[in-house]
Amino acid sequence: MTPERQISRRRFLKSAGLGAVGAIGTFAYGDLTSSKVRLEQKELKLPRWDADGFKVAVITDLHLDYPEAVLRTQWAISQLAALQPDVFVIVGDFLTSAAPQNLENVRTALRYLDQVKCPVFATLGNHDYWVGYFDLVTQAITSANLRLLRNEVVDLNGVAIAGIDDDIAYKARPELIAEAKKPKSTIALFHEPDSVKDVSTDLSLQISGHSHGGQICMPGGISVHTPRGAKKYIAGFYPDAKVPLYVSRGVGTTGPNWRLFCPPEATLLTLRGS
Repeated sequence: MTPERQISRRRFLKSAGLGAVGAIGTFAYGDLTSSKVRLEQKELKLPRWDADGFKVAVITDLHLDYPEAVLRTQWAISQLAALQPDVFVIVGDFLTSAAPQNLENVRTALRYLDQVKCPVFATLGNHDYWVGYFDLVTQAITSANLRLLRNEVVDLNGVAIAGIDDDIAYKARPELIAEAKKPKSTIALFHEPDSVKDVSTDLSLQISGHSHGGQICMPGGISVHTPRGAKKYIAGFYPDAKVPLYVSRGVGTTGPNWRLFCPPEATLLTLRGS
């Protein structure tokens, strides 16, 4: 082998080695990202809001198909319960598969809601319908200390919680929410954020999930891909949407049980009148 070929071979091996180290480092960072739920505390100013200081605990997209997802959800519930919210909401996608162990995961994780001292409301997401065995799925969800809202509004001491059923599964009836008598302070729970275009403008705030914030992102949280229903609104607060909209990055994952530059999220929203 000539000296030139020896040098080229060394360079190739060095480059390949650095690439492998970089890939391993990226996957290790991604695995760490997916396991560390970030506790977000946000103060939102809303044009249509009377209940100043009202606190909403939010988790979404639990996808309780892995033991790690159970631990993430239990941690998120415990942390939010300790902050003493006025209401606790879960905005769809409890699991991705209706395997018996996953149904048991739902029961195990949601048992932590016994720590929550305020009312708990939930809506369904597309995966909750897609998994099949719908009755078994809803039985597992409603075994917990929560009320499942499907195109209905409940009054909570002058604050309305409107749960809109899933849009991608063709179960959403936002017109029923529009027709319902509601106070000025009304929160809508609607799994897909882009469906904000279909809600009535008398809502104060829509809370959504579904996007996972992109789940696999570039540095800075720039999403590479988001699913149908979360192409326009991906993560965070959008005060200039049709109605003010908050989109959670969610707790769980779909596809690979992995995130990159997009940590899972448990959120406390403090709502203020603007």
